[in-house]
Amino acid sequence: MDVDGVLSSSYVRAWQTAEILVEEAGWPPPEECAELEPSGDPSATVALLKARRESAPALVGHQPHLSELASLLVTGRDVSRLELKKGGVIWLRVEGPPAPGAGFLRGSVSPKILRQLGR
Repeated sequence: MDVDGVLSSSYVRAWQTAEILVEEAGWPPPEECAELEPSGDPSATVALLKARRESAPALVGHQPHLSELASLLVTGRDVSRLELKKGGVIWLRVEGPPAPGAGFLRGSVSPKILRQLGR
């Protein structure tokens, strides 16, 4: 997977996950991102992504913020209908600049499947 940046909440578990992505997947070192903390506003995260202009950032954060962010990007609304498991991964593609409704859900992998891949 081609990733051009890793943004992470500064909370311990999220940061540890981002560091694992660096070690195991060779992704770039994480940058602290307050917009990904549990109290973050998904709209503020979209604005940050738009300003950064990265084509494939990885985001490491918390629930329900990440599912609300994904919902906002895919449906244009921040009322989540996506069920994301703690420790799971989703892939989104955004057409053009990040904006509400500009995203497409490309895939989702549960923690159980990720553990099986690590064997």
